[in-house]
Amino acid sequence: MIRKEWLRFKVFFHRFGLGITVTLLIMISIILSLSLWYNVSNPGRVDSRQDKQDTAKTLVGNKPIQALYDTDKVILNTKDAQKLILNYRGSTNEISEKVYAWPLYEARRKVYSEKDYLKKIKQANYVMLAYPDVVTGDIVDRDFESETGLTAKTHINRILLPLDGKGAILFGDDRRHQIYEAQVAGTVKPLKVNWGNNKIDVDLFWKDNQIQVLVNSPVKLKERSFLLDTNKVSDITKKAFNQNGPAPKVTKRGSDTIYSEGSDHQLISNEKTGELTLNAYSDKQKVNTMDNRFKSGYAWMTTRTTVPENMYYFEQSNDAQKINYRLYSDGLPIFNADRSSSIEINFKSDERTQVAFSKYSIQVPLPRHNDVDVTLPNEKSALQQAQSSGIDTNKIEELRVGYDWVSDPNAEFVRLVPKWFMKVDGDWEPINNNKQDATVEAGDPS
Repeated sequence: MIRKEWLRFKVFFHRFGLGITVTLLIMISIILSLSLWYNVSNPGRVDSRQDKQDTAKTLVGNKPIQALYDTDKVILNTKDAQKLILNYRGSTNEISEKVYAWPLYEARRKVYSEKDYLKKIKQANYVMLAYPDVVTGDIVDRDFESETGLTAKTHINRILLPLDGKGAILFGDDRRHQIYEAQVAGTVKPLKVNWGNNKIDVDLFWKDNQIQVLVNSPVKLKERSFLLDTNKVSDITKKAFNQNGPAPKVTKRGSDTIYSEGSDHQLISNEKTGELTLNAYSDKQKVNTMDNRFKSGYAWMTTRTTVPENMYYFEQSNDAQKINYRLYSDGLPIFNADRSSSIEINFKSDERTQVAFSKYSIQVPLPRHNDVDVTLPNEKSALQQAQSSGIDTNKIEELRVGYDWVSDPNAEFVRLVPKWFMKVDGDWEPINNNKQDATVEAGDPS
C-alpha cells in the first residue's frame, strides 16, 4: 500500500513538480518585491529598509568596461527629421541584441570635410548611438562579435546603424571628421525596435569642433523621488586600501577624517558633506595615453570604490587626464553641486591619481504614482533664460537636459528635478537655478 502511494506520488511529482516549484518561486518573488516597495513607500523602519537596499545594490564592477563607457543618446534619422529618443535604455538593449552579432568586414577609414561629415552623420534611414564624449575604438570594438578593426588609437563619438540592415555600420570621429565604415558582410534582418512614445525633434550642429544636439521641442519628463543610499565609510576603506596589510592610520583634521596607508594611499572623508577624496601616490598603472587612462579609470571604479549600476562615463578633458562619471536616471545624467551624483578621476602630473566621490548615492526609486509631470522649454528658450539671468551665452560650451539632485525635507529621500543645464568654464550648473524654468503640468501635485 505504501509502495503504491509512493509510486503515485513520484508520477505526480514527475508530471507537475517543476510547474509547482516554479509557481512557488514566482509567488515568493512577488511577495518579496511587494514587501520592498511597501517599506520604501512608508517612513520609518529605517534598519529594515537599509537591509533591503543593501541587498538590491548592484556594483559597477559586475559590468564590463564597454558597459561603463556606454552611449547615452539615441537619435533616429528619417528623411525629413531627426528624433531624439528619451529613456532610451530599452531601445539600446534591443539594438545590441540584434546588431552586435551582425557579420562585418573590417572597418575602413574615410576623411571628410566638416560639412560633408555632418551630412553623412545626418543621413536618413539610420539610427545613431552617440557617446556622451569621445571613447577609444577598442572599447567600442568589445561590443561587436565581428572584428571591426577599431583600435585603442581610434577615437569614436558615435555609431550609425542602417535601419534596413544594408550597407555599412559607421563609426564617427568628430574631431578629425573621420568615419570608419564596416560593411555588413551578409544578409541581416531590418532593424525593428520599439522606440517608445517619448521622442523629440532635434538637429545636429557644429560647436567647439564637435557635433552637438539642438533640441527644438519642449521636453516632457517626470520629477522623481529616490531612496538615499549611504555607503559606510568603513566599507569604502576596505576597498580603498590593501586588504593584506595593516589597518590604515586614522587622524582627524576639523571635519575631515584622514585614513593613510604608508605614503602610498590616503583617503579623506568629510563628515559634513559626505565627500571623499582618495589620493594614490606613485600609481604604477600606465596612464600615458587616452586608452590607458580609460582602462585605469575602469580599474579604479571597479576595485577602489563602491558604485551603483546606474553610474556611467560622462565626459573627459585633456585627453582623459580627467574623467567624470555620473549617475543616470531614465537615460539622463544627474547633476549635483557636490559629489553625490558623480565620480571624478584625475591623473595628476606628479604621478598621483586622485579619485573624488561621495558616500551618498541613490538606488531604489519610490513608486511612480508620486511622480510629477514637468515640461522643459526647447533649447532656444533655455538659452534666452540663461541670457536673461546675466549669462554670456557665448561662454556656454554645451547645453543638456538632466536631473538636479535636490534634498527632500525627509532626509531619507532625494528628489530628481528635470532642468536644463549649461556648461560654463568646464563646470555644469542649472539654468535659472533660482527661478522657475520648468512648467508643472496642470492637475499634478506641485
